[in-house]
Parts: sequence; structure tokens; C-alpha cells
Amino acid sequence: MNVGNAKRIEKDIQALYAISAPCMEGCTRLSYTPAYREGVEYLKKRMLEAGMTVREDNLGTLYGTVEGTNPKAEKIVSGSHLDTVRCAGAFDGAAGIVCALEAARMLKESGSPLESTFEVVATIMEDGARYPGTTGSRFMVGIYGEDDLHDLKDDDGIPLIEAMKEYGLSGSLEGVCRRGENAKAFLELHMEQGTKLESANTDIGVVRTINGNAWFKITVMGQTDHPSTPHEIRHDTAFASFRLLTGLEEKISKEFPGKITVTCGRIALHPDVLNAVPSRSVFTVDFRSPGQQYIDAMVEFLRAEAARIGKEYRVKFDVVFLKGTPPVENSPNVVEAFRTAVGKLGYSSMEMDSGAGHDAMFLRQIWDAGLIFVPSRNGVTHCPEEFTEYENLAKGADVLLQAARIIDVEKK
Repeated sequence: MNVGNAKRIEKDIQALYAISAPCMEGCTRLSYTPAYREGVEYLKKRMLEAGMTVREDNLGTLYGTVEGTNPKAEKIVSGSHLDTVRCAGAFDGAAGIVCALEAARMLKESGSPLESTFEVVATIMEDGARYPGTTGSRFMVGIYGEDDLHDLKDDDGIPLIEAMKEYGLSGSLEGVCRRGENAKAFLELHMEQGTKLESANTDIGVVRTINGNAWFKITVMGQTDHPSTPHEIRHDTAFASFRLLTGLEEKISKEFPGKITVTCGRIALHPDVLNAVPSRSVFTVDFRSPGQQYIDAMVEFLRAEAARIGKEYRVKFDVVFLKGTPPVENSPNVVEAFRTAVGKLGYSSMEMDSGAGHDAMFLRQIWDAGLIFVPSRNGVTHCPEEFTEYENLAKGADVLLQAARIIDVEKK
């Protein structure tokens, strides 16, 4: 039985980490930038060195394949995303690609091919730092189409189609959507964005459910006043906003502890000066839960509380829904394949949910799909301090390959 090569994995992770646009710290590799192109070319080289067939589709998604013995057999696909947030660490996304690549290398070196073709994928536009999150996988499954090429814009107002053409692509979506193409499974590895595995000294997390979410942008309109204005006659959008946010947290802690989270990631006040009552507040709310019923309950509470607090503080709340994704249950057969693979390899595992969204939750719409986690040091992610031991990644690569072998012989 082949074992993942931690040194080889480390070499690839560190090489990709060094491929970055200039930034204050860490790695910034946004989709359709020169740094992203350099990352793609690095992976192409490593895939070709491993004897894989390489292609890049019209969206910029990269594929490397190890041919199976049966050309008619459905593929098994594995990978993650190559783009990063700004000032990112080395592992988020890249670890899933590199471990899938390592599984492909072990497969080639084993002399025991699969019946199915094993395909490694590096997706584009997952992390949302330039275009909205999981955009690449949404195109892959046909949620997005031609209109979205023009409608989706980055923070500089550049439409997606212009960024694609500047990058060297045609702007066509031919061959991007894979909804009509059967595959046995999509297997994704990711570092845990939390501390459960590390705290339990456990090798692998087998993910049952990927959390759903609901995002909102909330604008509160009031009146600017002098700080000496009595509170009972103010139209103070700051305190109204804070009251709502505090109420959301208190509702969860009392009624849904451990079931749902709420996050305010952005907040801005106008006129943003020390000695003035703010006349406008703009902030975001992000709900995440493995249970849609908890998301629904908190969304209803959000709207009701905004109306109530608006009257209390003499301000107007405008609650705008941005986007939402329902929770996704990973495929039972893939979850079982991961469990069996871990057992055969003698590693420890635990079942868990994923608080973050991943490409697997969208590819699950067209294929069987599953997700595993490897431990993360202190649960830190999306920053230069994120880290997972390379031996953890080697174990993850082992599990990917073993699960692929199990799925390869399953009867449909």
C-alpha cells in the first residue's frame, strides 16, 4: 500500500505559497491575475511530471487525469480551489489540490490502476476575494451561465468576462458545465477551519453536512446630531445597529446554542467622526447552520427585530438579502467510503459538520460528493498563521486514494 509522501506535499504547498501578488503578508493569488496564472502553470508542470494528461477549460479550471483501465467507466474527481483570500496562508484550498495530486502520483506509482479515470481539479473563484465565492463550481454545475459573465463584477467594477479575456480565455463557456457528464464521485480534502480534530488528537474528520448560510446587507438611516443631543430624541443608527447585533447573538445563545452562528464582518458609520451621532450605518450579517430550520428562524427574528428596533430608535432599517445556500448532506456512499478507507489505513476519525462552504456542496448537485478534514493548528485559517502538519496531509492523501479505490469497484 502506497503512503503519501509528506516531503513531496510540503514542496508543492510551499511552492504555491510563494506564488503571490505583492501583499503586506502571506499569499494573495486572486483569480485571473498574473499570480494565478503562475500557480496554474506550476501545477501543470507537476501534473505532467507525474505522467498525467492536463487540460484547462474555458473558465480557467485546471484538470489533470490519470487514465483508468475502462474508458467507459465514470470518472472519480478530486481537488479544491487554487485562488486565495488576500494575505492568505499556505493551506486553504491548495492543500486539497496538492493532496489530490499526491493521490494521483501514488496511483501511478502503485502499478495498480483504477477502472475509472482519476481526475484532479483545481477550481477557480472559490474564495470570493475577487468574484463571489464558489463561482467556479456554480458554473461547473450550471447554476451560472452566459448572463453571469457580464453581471458578476469585482470591486473595481470589472465584469467577469473582461477579466477572463484579459487572462487569455475566449469568454466562451463551452465545455465548462459538467451537469450532463456522469462521475462516480467528487472527493474534497480541506484543512479544518476549527479545532475539533486537534483537540481530540484525531487524524481525519469525515464531514456529514456542509452548513447552509444566509447573508444580508443592512442599511440603517437616521439623522446626524451633536453628541449633546438627548438620547430620547436622537435618530442614532449606531446604537440601533448594535442593539440588533447584540439581540441576534443573545437569541442564539438562549434558544439555539451550538446550532447556528451569526457574524457581522463589515460595519461602517456615516459621517464617521468622533463628535457626531451617525446618520447612517451599513453592516453585514452572516448566518451559518447545518439545519435550515435554524437559519429560517433567525432570518425571521432578524426582520422582526429590525422593525421593532427601528421604531424604538426612530430610524429606518433596510434589510437586503444578498445570497443564501441551504445545508448540503454529503453522499452517504462517499461518507461510508471515507469511513472504510480510514479504518483500512488504521487512522483515527470522527464525524463532523463543516461550518464553511466548499466546492463539494455545489458539485453534490450533479454527482455523489464528500468532504474530509485534516487537523488545523489552533483552528486558524485565512491568514499567514494557518498551518497543518505535512504528515496530516499525507494521511489525507492516503484516505483520498483509498476511498477512490473503494468507490471504483462499487456497483451502481
